[in-house]
Amino acid sequence: MITDKTGGLPRFCHPYHGGWDVARIALDIPESRILFVCPVSCARIICLNSIKYGYNDRIDVLALSEEDIVSGSYEEKTVEAACEVLEHLDPKPKALILYVSCIDAMLGNDHSFQTEEVMTRYPDVNCFVLKMCPIARFSGDLPMVALQHDMYAALPEEKVPQEKVVSFIGTNIAFDPACEIVQMLENSGYKALHIQATDNYEDFLKVRASALNLCMMPFGLTAAKMLEERYGTPYLPYFAKYDFGEIRKTMTQVAEKLGIPVPDLDAMEAETRRVLRECADHIGSCELVIDSTAALFPDILRSTLQECGFHVKGVYADDIERKAPDTDSGFIGMPMKRKYEADTDVIALGLVASSFEGASRTIKVFYDNGEWGYYGLRKLAERIRAAYDHPVTAAEIRKGEVR
Repeated sequence: MITDKTGGLPRFCHPYHGGWDVARIALDIPESRILFVCPVSCARIICLNSIKYGYNDRIDVLALSEEDIVSGSYEEKTVEAACEVLEHLDPKPKALILYVSCIDAMLGNDHSFQTEEVMTRYPDVNCFVLKMCPIARFSGDLPMVALQHDMYAALPEEKVPQEKVVSFIGTNIAFDPACEIVQMLENSGYKALHIQATDNYEDFLKVRASALNLCMMPFGLTAAKMLEERYGTPYLPYFAKYDFGEIRKTMTQVAEKLGIPVPDLDAMEAETRRVLRECADHIGSCELVIDSTAALFPDILRSTLQECGFHVKGVYADDIERKAPDTDSGFIGMPMKRKYEADTDVIALGLVASSFEGASRTIKVFYDNGEWGYYGLRKLAERIRAAYDHPVTAAEIRKGEVR
């Protein structure tokens, strides 16, 4: 949610922005299905997004009336709706998520009664609750943090023997097999696991067997700590800080933690710097603008790009009062006025920067697209070059002309 410092909304958060709503994130759990329990208005953006991105066949909605809410009858209705959904599905999903809205937090629903009843009738289905609660976005229990925690809390509590598995926690998008961290792991016999990269629920369960969890975003820290407490799995922060020193430090830490060889980081860094400088030369004086929905740490990215010869006009960045290092809290402060004149000749990293700048070239990226490290920087250089050579405006993206 993009707000000004008074809590107002200087822009409309349309359903296609970013493409990652709470439903799509939860459906990273393979072989899962969602039953939204909420007023129709609350489900609107979710349903539009599900049609846009093709996961509407995994979502059902129990639309609550005012009478349901006032009387409390929706507790029983939720159970019956969940069982009706499961009755008509063959094969059955391995997980059924009861997704509740803000109103549930105010009414004090008995979730344990509901999930236990559903699993009694359908013992092969893991039924659990997640919360769509944007009213908590200024609280200590941030919605994205709670979502990551509750997704992994749905794993069975029983411990399993540790395997040569490393799980990537906290990011919505699976890694690319070509990135150096995955190659380092797999060259040493480890399975790199991200739940979006599999259609098998057994791989979700395999998170319990991880030798190490790599927490890719601050949103996932609470989840990683919970997994450590429950299963004894250590974790390392693996945030997308595009600083060459940070990349080297983290790669080395992962290798040392697992007792595996460190690849030739000097060669990787040199090649990455070469690619970035060639890209900077290619686009010449064309300026970049970055926003904090595109890059988790936009100021660090700006510094690295400038170091490699890019011209960065500015950053639309988080205005955050941090309670601790790398803790996501607070809000994003944006200009109160948009530019409606002709598109400006800049390359925007992110739809927010593109919208406010009226950018003639837009890179549609959301929280680093799950990428990181030398590979992530080289991939970003490819996108910058492509955006320069083939301009794509924010208006075209909003019209659905670009996917």
